[in-house]
Amino acid sequence: MLDGELARAEGRNTPEVWLRAVEVLRPTGRPYPLAEALFRAAVAHAAAGAREEAGRLLREAEEQARKHGDTELLREVTALAERARLPLDPSTPTQLPADSRAVPDPSAALGLTARECDVLRLLTLGRTNRQTAEELYISPKTASVHVSNILTKLEVGNRGEAAAAAHRMRLFPQHTTRPRS
Repeated sequence: MLDGELARAEGRNTPEVWLRAVEVLRPTGRPYPLAEALFRAAVAHAAAGAREEAGRLLREAEEQARKHGDTELLREVTALAERARLPLDPSTPTQLPADSRAVPDPSAALGLTARECDVLRLLTLGRTNRQTAEELYISPKTASVHVSNILTKLEVGNRGEAAAAAHRMRLFPQHTTRPRS
């Protein structure tokens, strides 16, 4: 775990370092560090674009966290699954079918895709393209393209106006638009 945390702090967060931690921790019977190592391995795989392996590790981390009542790790697992669009239930499709009886989504009426909504939510929090890319596991260029599309669809001239429009239209519940501490 220490090697993994040091690598992460030094910007060398690779899947291999966390897989070594998982390998060492499995036989110890220590569920909490194992669940944490599984989660960190999933994060590293997601960042590297290895979605299938990230999903497998994330599901295992979730199983360990549930088994031992680690609610904080469960929150982190769920947040990563949402950001990286990794289903925690392998039988669940990543995109759920639209239900015609559902309450209309104001962002859909604006022509925003689900991913553009994710980007706009982070934009309202003041995130840069690089921060958005890191949080959503996309490239900074892709984040930039999404921001450009959002500006066009909202008919605004800059990021600040887009954020103001999102706030005015109450596109995101208040608790999801507070800055991270």
